[in-house]
Amino acid sequence: MNVSTLRHGLLRRCAGALIAIALTSLAVPGARAEVGSVNATIQYGIGYLPLYVMRHNHLFEKHLKAAGLDTKVAWTQIGVGSAVNDALLSGSTAFAAGGPPQLLTMWDRTHDNLKVKGVAALSSMPMYLNANTPRIKSITDFGNQDRIAIASAGSSIETLVLQMAAAKQYGDKDFRHFDSLMVNLAHPDGMAALLSGHTVTAQFAAPPYQYEELKQPGIHRVLNSYDVTGGPATFLCVWSTSRFHDENPKTYKAYYDALVEAVDFINAHKREAAQIYVDDEKGKESVDDVLKMLESPEVRITQVPQNMMAYANTMVRLGTIKHTPASWKDFFFPEAYAAGGS
Repeated sequence: MNVSTLRHGLLRRCAGALIAIALTSLAVPGARAEVGSVNATIQYGIGYLPLYVMRHNHLFEKHLKAAGLDTKVAWTQIGVGSAVNDALLSGSTAFAAGGPPQLLTMWDRTHDNLKVKGVAALSSMPMYLNANTPRIKSITDFGNQDRIAIASAGSSIETLVLQMAAAKQYGDKDFRHFDSLMVNLAHPDGMAALLSGHTVTAQFAAPPYQYEELKQPGIHRVLNSYDVTGGPATFLCVWSTSRFHDENPKTYKAYYDALVEAVDFINAHKREAAQIYVDDEKGKESVDDVLKMLESPEVRITQVPQNMMAYANTMVRLGTIKHTPASWKDFFFPEAYAAGGS
């Protein structure tokens, strides 16, 4: 064999080895570059406090940097629940936040494509159905003349809980018993309508609005959502697509770790967390008012999903989702498993 032939043989073998290495690196999960920028959504309300703290304290950026990533972070604050999933489906956000029914609906509808799953819970909080007329003492007192203000009526967690209450009272076939009475009003607008005494006779409200309402004369509570769910239950949570989770493991982990740090911070520094919320919201609540909510035994700021199967089983039974989860782990990503859940 001459020198030229030997040289060509060595070059072919080296080229083959380089191609093999390149193909192997492409096959290894996480070998591709992660996103250079990421958008996360946040809605309004005390239930989203972990996200307020994440944003205010730049915790997402902190954990991205610790993972060796120089990723740009943007937050989009959305006031309409349906727009959150639109943003996720369009790819304009990587992390969506809202109520369990929205997560479960997305998990069900994307079961064979995007495979949306939960990242973590944000909070467990009760919702109160408050009324402005003494005539309404229980849900059986509502008549055709009444109107119930509900944010994102038809898809929100308040809607589902009221449907669960109707199913218990009137049977599964009549779970939409109160749907015709629902008026779609954002929480602030619903509170204004309730207090005016003209547009609606009740509001299924969420913190902090329900507490503000009960301070006013003539407003009383008709129903506590915990009475329907059988105890503390997740009020809000975060979800993402399996594609983002699988293609950006470091970015995803940084978000999850930042959220857990925010939860720990809130539970260790409740007054400081309340101050962050008041400063960012620029609303009417005082720091003392928010702190009182956080110290309520009914309120838990936690990343642990609670009583999620109560929602899932009801939605399956009522036919609002088609797929039946065996446990809460079916619709959450594995990173959440270690903390436990139900």
